[in-house]
Amino acid sequence: MNPLDIALASLTFLTIREKIVLRNNIDSLNSLAVLSIEDISQIVGRNILRAVWSGRETMLQVEKGISLMEAQKIFCVRYDDTDYPSLLKEISEPPYLLFYRGAISCLQKSCVSVVGTRSVCQETAKAALSFSKEAADNGETVVSGNATGIDFFAHKGALSSAENGSTAAVLPCGIDTIVPVSHKALIAKIIQTGGAVISEYIPGCPAEAWRFVQRNRIIAALSPATVVIQAPHGSGALIEASFAMDYNRELMFHKSGFCEAASAIDRQTCRLLDRTKNGAKKKSRSAENYIESGAAIIENYEDYKNVLKDAPGTHSLKDPQFSLGL
Repeated sequence: MNPLDIALASLTFLTIREKIVLRNNIDSLNSLAVLSIEDISQIVGRNILRAVWSGRETMLQVEKGISLMEAQKIFCVRYDDTDYPSLLKEISEPPYLLFYRGAISCLQKSCVSVVGTRSVCQETAKAALSFSKEAADNGETVVSGNATGIDFFAHKGALSSAENGSTAAVLPCGIDTIVPVSHKALIAKIIQTGGAVISEYIPGCPAEAWRFVQRNRIIAALSPATVVIQAPHGSGALIEASFAMDYNRELMFHKSGFCEAASAIDRQTCRLLDRTKNGAKKKSRSAENYIESGAAIIENYEDYKNVLKDAPGTHSLKDPQFSLGL
């Protein structure tokens, strides 16, 4: 592990291009630490004078991060390493470093991202388990975000496979900390069974609201397709759907997400959003919007494989076989 690379990974005010430029102009963490924010601005060619920067604090953060990496067997790959996931390199702002525990090689296999809301119903929980198990049975790595709800059932479904499948959990914080804490046993099993826990954040970095959104872009980027099991209006899973479309990935919604119980959760969510400041903006994000734009609707893993082979729009709301009565 190179301390300079770890330091650059922690500089969230720089783009990956700027981190590369900076690295090409300095040769050590000490060289970075003595720079002023004016120096960094000049090197990268952009005014970043408003950025919060302290060379001393960065050195301390890197020292702490390396200690945690050594203690917890955390490794990292840089954007130009052969082990860095190839699909992740395709997006405009891939992580400079990926920190991981477990087998990063699981992300070199065929992957499918399975996401959804935290507030699940029995039918969608079952759908997440079943779909993810079938994907793992077919040798795929199921990628999700280790959140409660659909993410949890997606990971559990993959872990229930007796075949060569695996699962990868993407965290919104340093992977020395498990969010939520109740998933420690789940994370341990993911690592033990050939999967991986990954993050773009240096160990010791806490979870913050904006990091969950950044985490979502990685989940969408790691797979050629994202399957949304259940996503009420304003759900964070719909942000992942947006990223998937931006990255020209396939986007699919599971039919179970429109069952009566799931619809009841959606209606309750809408009522709650009505009481919040940004409720109207969040309500404007809906599964129906994406489906009307051509996202497919599936009922099982076989449908998923067929959608990957078929022409875009084949399995839309206009197809009577997949009508939801909306």
